[in-house]
Amino acid sequence: MRSPRTFPQRIDRYVQSTKWVAAGLATLLFPFVLHAVGMRIRQLANYPVYSTMFLSGAALVVVLCRTEFVHAEWLRSAIAIERKWTQGLVSRLLFAPRERWLGKGNWVILASPYFLPVASMVMWLLSGLFLPASLRCFVLGVGVAYHIASVIIQWKLGTKESRRLGSWFAILFLIPVNLFVIGAAYGFALSGFSGLLQFLSDVFQPLRSLLNMQ
Repeated sequence: MRSPRTFPQRIDRYVQSTKWVAAGLATLLFPFVLHAVGMRIRQLANYPVYSTMFLSGAALVVVLCRTEFVHAEWLRSAIAIERKWTQGLVSRLLFAPRERWLGKGNWVILASPYFLPVASMVMWLLSGLFLPASLRCFVLGVGVAYHIASVIIQWKLGTKESRRLGSWFAILFLIPVNLFVIGAAYGFALSGFSGLLQFLSDVFQPLRSLLNMQ
């Protein structure tokens, strides 16, 4: 007699069924996210210090990525460790067995290092304890740029996660979601939680307007 599925296995099966639904929703929201990011960019002059510090932090990572620094073995090891920690955290939230972080078909655990900027959030939390607001913006810029750079590095290396997720999923889901991460982080850098909430509001404002017209 076939044994019934365990609770974690049922979660894996349900999550896997949402993979292309999530990709489709992310694709549909992409122009709205792009519009909201554009609105944040137009606020550059309103927050000159915070914008400069955020962009300087991001530029530092871009410059380093064009040097031999990006090929350092310790950096690759740090990215691999962050990936495992991220997958471990998400697997706990989804009740995946401890010995099976990647899940069998659980795309959220597989993709989590590619859209969840855990290192960036930790960097910001630590900077919030010791640094003034302007330097926190610099750290946030570094963290977000590091997240994007690590995603590109992991994908180019052809990790087992990227092979199982597939290129089409990366295009349809990971690109819009990571653009969302950039916009949300930049909104937060400019005006804290109110800036983050305003960015979220701007993303969904066209949808709200469309629904109100009906």
